[in-house]
Amino acid sequence: MVLRAHLTVLPHGPLDPSKLNVSFMQIAEILERACGMDERRFRRGETRLEQVGLIRRRLSGNGRRFPERDNQGLIVNAYGVDIAPLFERYAELLDMRDRIEEERLLLRSRKNSVSARLQAALKTFLQSSPKLPDWIESLRIQLRCAVRRKTTALDELDAIEARIAQFEAEISRADSDQQQDQTAMKTAVLADTCPVDAGQTVRHIESKLKEKNKKEHIRFDPRLIVESWRKTEMLQQFYPNAPEREREAAEALFSFSSFIGLGQSGVIHGLSVIGWEAMIHTLDYLSSKIATISRPEGYLRSMINAYEQGEPIAGGRVVPNERCRWVQSYGVPT
Repeated sequence: MVLRAHLTVLPHGPLDPSKLNVSFMQIAEILERACGMDERRFRRGETRLEQVGLIRRRLSGNGRRFPERDNQGLIVNAYGVDIAPLFERYAELLDMRDRIEEERLLLRSRKNSVSARLQAALKTFLQSSPKLPDWIESLRIQLRCAVRRKTTALDELDAIEARIAQFEAEISRADSDQQQDQTAMKTAVLADTCPVDAGQTVRHIESKLKEKNKKEHIRFDPRLIVESWRKTEMLQQFYPNAPEREREAAEALFSFSSFIGLGQSGVIHGLSVIGWEAMIHTLDYLSSKIATISRPEGYLRSMINAYEQGEPIAGGRVVPNERCRWVQSYGVPT
């Protein structure tokens, strides 16, 4: 506004850099050309323009601004604000304008690409989980503010995009784990080696477990329960001390299952089919995947059905017809 007011004082038409281009109008008069700006604010504007090298103030001894004329009345010198530095830096200012415009377009393009990337990741995530984690919601709000703000720096967008990449990696890892679970539940490959096989690995078609085999797993063995409990991850975080009595174990499993959306009936049915040790590992596995499971009750039923068909469940941690793999590790109690 201050520079424009001084430019309006100069003669109309194209300006010649080789001639005298000095604005010598008094402050009280030029303020009207600056939309009635306050005098102190106008003087501060002149000081700032001189500091950045766009004008040069040439004031008389008493601080007045006036022209000097020759015998013919032509202006040969003047005291006031000299606009010559503006012409000297004209080419530099044009380059600066082009660079600023290029950076503005680059920033706008970057904002659009980061926004599109986050929206694609959110769309993929919401297909498997209806609720966003708190840190993803805060990231979405941070990006929205950065897109709307004109002074957003590229470094801030780089930091946001790094967090989006972390979000995408977690989605990819969750999808991979879910696909592995589905593959493990649909296809069971069990290696059996018998003397008649001559050391060869033969794939057998497993029949349904008989009732007498199921009942072997229902027996509560405190030593196996403690060993199985120590192998868990999520379950041990909630209950560091392993239960040593059947009633304590049942209360812990019922309470823990309620945290992941399971009812007591589903847990009781699972205990009657796969037993204590297998149920401990099954619930621990379900809790680690709960973010990608929309219906925990149905997922548990499908795992139990797969177990009854002779298929391994819980990512291969629970294998039927082997008295569970931890029995092989710790030995059958006497």
